[in-house]
Amino acid sequence: MKHSAPVSRIAALCAAGLLGTALLVPCAHAQKKGGTLTLGMEAEFSGFNAAKAKIFNQNTSAPASSVMETLFVFEGKQIVPRLGLSFAEAPDRLSATVKLRPKVRFHDGTPFDADAVVAHYAWLMAPESGINLSIIAPVKTVEKVDDLTVRFVLKQPWSALQSALASENLVNFFGSPAAIKADPEGFHRKPVGTGPFVFKEWQAGDRIVMERNPDYWDPKLPYLDRLVYRVLPDGNTRYQSIKSGQVDIGRMDTANHVLDAKKDPQLKVHEYQGSGAISWNFNASKEPFNDQRVRAAVVHAFNSKAMLDTFFLGTTVATTDLLGSNSEWHCPKLNWRGYDLAKARALVASVGKPIKFQLVSTNTPAGRRQAGMVQQFVKEAGMEAEIRLVEQSQNVRVGLSGDYQMDVWRFSDIVGEPDVALAYYFGGENGAPVSRHDTAKVDAILAKARAETDKGKRKAMYCEVAQIVSDEAFQLIPIRVTYYAVASPKVRDVPPMLNSVIRTRAIWLDR
Repeated sequence: MKHSAPVSRIAALCAAGLLGTALLVPCAHAQKKGGTLTLGMEAEFSGFNAAKAKIFNQNTSAPASSVMETLFVFEGKQIVPRLGLSFAEAPDRLSATVKLRPKVRFHDGTPFDADAVVAHYAWLMAPESGINLSIIAPVKTVEKVDDLTVRFVLKQPWSALQSALASENLVNFFGSPAAIKADPEGFHRKPVGTGPFVFKEWQAGDRIVMERNPDYWDPKLPYLDRLVYRVLPDGNTRYQSIKSGQVDIGRMDTANHVLDAKKDPQLKVHEYQGSGAISWNFNASKEPFNDQRVRAAVVHAFNSKAMLDTFFLGTTVATTDLLGSNSEWHCPKLNWRGYDLAKARALVASVGKPIKFQLVSTNTPAGRRQAGMVQQFVKEAGMEAEIRLVEQSQNVRVGLSGDYQMDVWRFSDIVGEPDVALAYYFGGENGAPVSRHDTAKVDAILAKARAETDKGKRKAMYCEVAQIVSDEAFQLIPIRVTYYAVASPKVRDVPPMLNSVIRTRAIWLDR
């Protein structure tokens, strides 16, 4: 967190008795060591071997970020060191060197060094890994310079490289190469990283347990002794568990729970709105969504205000562009497709035949209700949608496999250069995106943006990509996501929930 350093200094001064009451410093709130934090999770975890999982959903990213780390991370809009200490771009912009943090070891005692970094990316970039590498697509190879220095060699100049390396994505989470090589299946169930917590057990369908890493490279952290990630898919059960004190903090996606918690003095609501959004993928490789008119008709049929008023109860807002007004890359002049029932009906009529499709949604109260609303919206425009429900933990696999016509998804928060997310969702350099549309226009623009050093000109190109996304109706992205977590007031220093992840590294309990 951006404020953790000054808070740590205050804590040290408080402990030494060097701050007087005249300074109005809340010494009673200095960080405290110890305790168990129990977190309520929305779904089962997908496993931690990147080559096996293929993608980490937010329920998996949360425990992954506690046991494994990346070279850099975002704190607010700033990139800060984690396992990497510095980043230097070469004069020709075709490579960059990263200095690594010394004296760091994985939980199995093996060193985190240049060999580990090279082995990690070589493993993931091997053709047989089958991982979507769009977020690091311009990287040609990763080379060892010396024991604590690596070089990222690029296919072309790329302004977004450090942003990409700061993305807490399964591609960038470092696991012990020795542990992965020795037992890849075992690693999938029990990851070995460098993080502040050591993985202890995973009871399928119930919980993941971690304990404090006594040898963590930052001796001040973590504050907690133990983490317990409880699998509580039912929102009512999760909320009642927080109210009763059985769970300390949990993500809430039901507006009634959020509004109720805001009125309860025994609870604290943590809120974050970035550039993320609720979205649905259209599979452009299958009928009827291989027809741009059908995709556009569904977008225009979606009544955002109705869903905001009745489902979200005013706890978030409609999208008016791709990246969101809170993003520095916001495109305020975008001609963004939105609700227009007359346009939807006209497009349906122009197709000249019945439009029927299957809508995949998660088998949760929220997923079922949202699917029902989409079904009603498209019916009003003259289309017919059949609902197919899948378990939330399996929905990612459905999307990646292409076994759908229209599938509920989530558009990620974007910090740093938008190239990282735009390439993943809409580009095709590392294979077809989940929505399986023609990526030629987007790829050409992103290639130009990567070589452009002027930030203003890059932003114009990113806005051009956003306009193509709207014009071609690649996805339905109607409502901005505001992430909420409900917690006991004793849970302190909860960082901004970028991409819906509760990061535990510096959380502490005011017991």
